[in-house]
Amino acid sequence: MKLKQLVLGVAVMLSGQAWANVTEYCPSPSDIKEAAPGVYKAPTASGDGEWYGVSQTGQGPVGEFELAIFAPHKDVEGETAIGEVLRCGYKLQKGGAVDMHFKREGVVASIETNGPWEEWNSRYYCDNKKVRGCAFKEVVRASKR
Repeated sequence: MKLKQLVLGVAVMLSGQAWANVTEYCPSPSDIKEAAPGVYKAPTASGDGEWYGVSQTGQGPVGEFELAIFAPHKDVEGETAIGEVLRCGYKLQKGGAVDMHFKREGVVASIETNGPWEEWNSRYYCDNKKVRGCAFKEVVRASKR
């Protein structure tokens, strides 16, 4: 019976139907580069995606991290919320701000509600100033082979 379960488990993972959780973070201010005036990009922690932002209020080097916002898709049960990271916000050194967005269509993420994320008004906020302080798991589907 255990051999049957093992074979079935391997078959499911190889079929491309398996899901993997990749830990990601709001990018460090030093990783965010201005690609054009007021247009910002940063790599994801995994290197498989990109953060993207356009400032409406300034340009120049990114200063400090301010706040991340996460929206759950439904009511949270337990210590994990499934939803999406709406933005990671930063101040610019010369004034103004930029919101960085996780640039991959259809990304679903999860957060631990007992960590640095705090609930307020049906959203979760993280203002942890430490590098990689606002962690979330990107729920990605393994690619088909």
